[in-house]
Amino acid sequence: MKRRDFLKTATLGAVGAASALALGGCSPTTPDAKNAELGTTGAEFPPGLTAEDFEQSPVVIEPIDDFIETHDYDIVVVGAGTSGMPAALTALEEGASVALLQKETTAIAQGAMSSGVVLSESTERGKLGFMQAYRKECSYRVNTDLLQTFMDHSGECALWMAKMGAEAGFPATSMQFSIRTYLDDQPIALASNIFGNKPQNNQDLCIALANWGEANGLDIFYSTPAVQLVVDNGAVTGVIGKTSDGYIRFNAAKGVILATGDYQNNESLLAKWSPDLVRFAKKQVNKTGDGILLASLAGGHICPVGHSRQMHDNDSCRMNGEPFLAVDVNGERFMNEEIPMASWVCTLLDHNKEGDPGMFCQIFDDNYEDQVKSWGGSPITHEKILNWVPGAVDKPFNVDTSLIDTHFCDTLDELAEVLDIPADALKKSVERYNELVAAGADDDFGKDVKYLKPIDTPPYWGIRRWVRLTATCNGIAVDGNYQVIDDENQPIADLYAVGFGAGNLCGGVDWSTYLSGMSCGSCMTSGRIAALHALTGQLEPSNPVTWEDVKDMYTIM
Repeated sequence: MKRRDFLKTATLGAVGAASALALGGCSPTTPDAKNAELGTTGAEFPPGLTAEDFEQSPVVIEPIDDFIETHDYDIVVVGAGTSGMPAALTALEEGASVALLQKETTAIAQGAMSSGVVLSESTERGKLGFMQAYRKECSYRVNTDLLQTFMDHSGECALWMAKMGAEAGFPATSMQFSIRTYLDDQPIALASNIFGNKPQNNQDLCIALANWGEANGLDIFYSTPAVQLVVDNGAVTGVIGKTSDGYIRFNAAKGVILATGDYQNNESLLAKWSPDLVRFAKKQVNKTGDGILLASLAGGHICPVGHSRQMHDNDSCRMNGEPFLAVDVNGERFMNEEIPMASWVCTLLDHNKEGDPGMFCQIFDDNYEDQVKSWGGSPITHEKILNWVPGAVDKPFNVDTSLIDTHFCDTLDELAEVLDIPADALKKSVERYNELVAAGADDDFGKDVKYLKPIDTPPYWGIRRWVRLTATCNGIAVDGNYQVIDDENQPIADLYAVGFGAGNLCGGVDWSTYLSGMSCGSCMTSGRIAALHALTGQLEPSNPVTWEDVKDMYTIM
């Protein structure tokens, strides 16, 4: 998509003599038809879910008992992404037989930076200080068990991912080791990896890992969405996948790991659980909450309303943290620009009542470098900012050329034209802004006077921002081992959910950026942890990667 293209478990039929399916049936085209069909099977939807929630998902309701093939594995992972690939490769490394089902024709992943806490170089008080700072950053809406799991295991996972990327032929392009201090200068050590320069990202990493996995015994079934779980006496014992030729049953002796991503492309789930995000454009496709629905029908429940989300624009240009004059698509100023990027969505939703509310523009003049430095910011140099100007650089570095949207013009009329906003309104907004600068007070929105800088030196610059939904960050409820839990918070045997389709590590309004890379780092860690727990009941790998093993790969900050 181009920037400018402005249950409580059901009563179910048996499979074989002793098994029962957690899900079943093909989806009729209307809710009434689906409910009528469910009535004939005696099935019910879990509390809070309705027929509409399943219409955009491949999940099947009616019991399936006709298979073209049956396979037996120790572990079955559903989803070949930032969580699923670590889960599958961890299980493979531990000696398990592993099937990986992927709805798409290739691995799918987002993001690039991932981080973790290196325990051997941290102190207990340093860890406690970090955890408290993170809780505060998230308005104390934090799942403590999941935060503790991240603290205890994310560092080993980060080091392991660095090793695996190198082995798979896609090494990290940047690897950094840094120290933060808390509570009487007690240290916490952080390892961070960036896999690929834009437009490369974790998808390129996951494709490389998938190829490496297949060469080393991993069985991947592409274009095979999971449509149903198999349950035997309360334990999940398998997955049913759907191919163009029919259904395949995958028996799982040790566990099933759901790594299907979030629910942003399921309009019904989004309207129920994140209604304020419905009108925003979505960065991903096919994220229809499949794992959430599968786990719900197996007896799990979705985390309470208050789901965190990621709403970013890092692509049109950097400097997204600088409080430049902001105008809407009508050329009018609409907010106090001190609002950080992660919270732009709140103001945009309130301001733009129709259509996609995620569009606005930042306006500044050619003195921006000195202005940003004067308020303590970090400007991009005039030379490097050209990477974000379409057509300005032959081979722009570390950008997605389809999304860059930064422009400079000699006049405000020309700038308005290229930004596709009304010129008269833009000139009026700039004139008013300069009046406030001259008066030394923002009487319109109350922005701190240190950020009031004139816009009077051509060429004039504009960044067209497009805030879209990157991810919904809460899903099916899990415990600290990423095992799906029921309404009484008891684990459902042999069923795990990982990544952003699972848990509520952060329950703040916006996903916390307190630690850069915690998003992908927590997803990778969850997959690795789930596989280890499913196989051994423990969270430690048999051959953990240590700091001593890989420290020569990192740049010490």
